Amino acid sequence: MIEKISITHYRKLKNIDFYFSPKVNVISGTNGTCKSSLLHIISNSFQKVVRTATWVNDKTCLEIIKQLNNLTNPKIESLTRGDKQYNNPAKGGAGTLYTVKYINGKSTEFRKHNSETAGKHRYAIKPYYKKGFKESLLACPIIYLGLGRLLPYGEFQNDSVIKNIKKSLPDNYKQLITELYKDISGIKIVLNAPEKMGDIKIRYDFTSDQDGIDSNTISAGEDNLFILIAAVVSLKYYFECITSNNNIESILLIDELDATLHPSLQFKILNLFNEYSKLYKIQIIFTTHSLSLVEEALNKKDNVIYLYDNLSSVKKFENPDIYKIKMYLHGITRSNIYVNKRIPIFMEDEEARFFLNIVFDYFQNEKPEFAKIRHLFHTVDASFGAENLAGMFNDGYLIKFIMPSICILDGDQKSRKNLTKCIIILPGDDSPEELVMAYANTLFEKDDDTFWLQPKILDENYGKIQFRDSILPDIRNIQVVLSKNEGSDKSNKGVRRTLNKTAFNKHKDFFELVSIHWAHNKDNEQQLYEFYKDLNIMFKKVADFHGINSKDWNLEATS
Repeated sequence: MIEKISITHYRKLKNIDFYFSPKVNVISGTNGTCKSSLLHIISNSFQKVVRTATWVNDKTCLEIIKQLNNLTNPKIESLTRGDKQYNNPAKGGAGTLYTVKYINGKSTEFRKHNSETAGKHRYAIKPYYKKGFKESLLACPIIYLGLGRLLPYGEFQNDSVIKNIKKSLPDNYKQLITELYKDISGIKIVLNAPEKMGDIKIRYDFTSDQDGIDSNTISAGEDNLFILIAAVVSLKYYFECITSNNNIESILLIDELDATLHPSLQFKILNLFNEYSKLYKIQIIFTTHSLSLVEEALNKKDNVIYLYDNLSSVKKFENPDIYKIKMYLHGITRSNIYVNKRIPIFMEDEEARFFLNIVFDYFQNEKPEFAKIRHLFHTVDASFGAENLAGMFNDGYLIKFIMPSICILDGDQKSRKNLTKCIIILPGDDSPEELVMAYANTLFEKDDDTFWLQPKILDENYGKIQFRDSILPDIRNIQVVLSKNEGSDKSNKGVRRTLNKTAFNKHKDFFELVSIHWAHNKDNEQQLYEFYKDLNIMFKKVADFHGINSKDWNLEATS
């Protein structure tokens, strides 16, 4: 129901906007960044739903939900009642502290209101209504789960204030709680009456099918899990007791969701939240310090807000990702976090790796975004036949679970290209050595001065005469040998490749210059770009496995 909060000044939050998803929202960040304050602001932005609400069909649900959840629709003055002295939330500021924009398009400004309660100066945050207008806060049921829920029963010393609660959820919802608890924790329980532990927390008394495990002896994490499940089922109950007219019908706020929960339970409860928020129109907003939970939420495309302390104020990451967060937490740069992290590239032979390096040099000069990530690729110094490499990368288990890598075959292997299997093809229609030697011959026959009159060519004495007398004979000799074999019993299988490699490596320095010229030839621009796109797709497929942010290379930024 909250779409946006624009804060002018509240504690260390200054001139900052927060946007919220109608489903699951995660607020994370370092200590002292006002994460809990955001939850307080949200709760303070609604009034409770009363029995006269026309959309509530079963009025009894309102009282049941209120009794079974320790804090519902709390205001800021109740959430800050522990302050020992008056704490001005906007020292030096006056007027509107923040503005809330609701999903229905309505906006309300809030201001500070000083009051005195029981001899102690406190403040409230109230709507800033214009004179002459009849306005009121939107009504929405809010369950707020604070840190009090984490107190274990065994550490609660005052048995005299533990009381049974007469009201309870209908049997079908209690059964649902037991089923969800069994699915997530593995413990089968039988619910008894709900209990109120003073002003600290409310929970159900229960027994289980495991010796020594009941509501009094379960771990703090298992207790926390139960309260989380009971809360979200309570809001499902509310949804099924009303006529739904809104995109969001209720809000669940949780402070430090991950506290006491093993990561496996964190992931399971996040899955439940994603399911219930969609089915029962619950906007769920929680804070957490768990990096694994934040990463899982990012993977699920949940809305993640990450805050960091800027001493005098709090700032947020724009478009946060787990790599940016880790860099900040560890106080390291992006290059530091990627030390020893590389994406392996498998190729057929040394000549292919040589040609790829030329292509990468071209990309680095032409495309600044590639220059930033080029060092993340590692060409494996080993030679494989095209058939062997294709066989390896078509083995789904090997590539997915053991070695997510990129396979780049020579240009004459186009039929083996398979993006699903991470197999792409070098630009050009031949093996690198054949491609470059044929291109050199073309440059000679066309008398292309854009190549032959380059200072580098002249400086190295690789002019047309040198090519004609020392290099071209070796290229032409390849066909001579192959022709002789065709008239005998000898097979040319493998001979052409060997002869090509011999000639190529004999004049490697010259062919390097030819390769560079080929890469910068406008006639080859399209096939180079096609290869660039394929390489980008492969990067995004395998980068995260190697601890590299797949968003570091976005093709949309290219021209």
